[in-house]
Amino acid sequence: MSRISEMKRRGLSIFLLGLILLVWYFSLFGEKGVVKIIHLRRERDRILADVNRIQDENKTLQDEIKRLREDSRYLESVARRDLGLIKENEVLFIFEEEGVAKEKEKD
Repeated sequence: MSRISEMKRRGLSIFLLGLILLVWYFSLFGEKGVVKIIHLRRERDRILADVNRIQDENKTLQDEIKRLREDSRYLESVARRDLGLIKENEVLFIFEEEGVAKEKEKD
């Protein structure tokens, strides 16, 4: 009988070891495991950083809109810079960049 009880004990030990390994595996790699949690935290941090960047960009654009609506001098400077507009009776001089001028001379 001691041999049978020893085999039962050994079988129980193997079963418990297998159960422990199974629980350990699922706690690491399962749907709610440690690896998944780490991955989700990294993704959350990345998303929060994107949200902060977009909020900053949105604030900058809102300030730009406010300045364009309220500051006529700023609006004029933007129109001159971005659209190349000039006032009546103004003459616009456009100078070529040095590198571009040298390339045209070679041709």
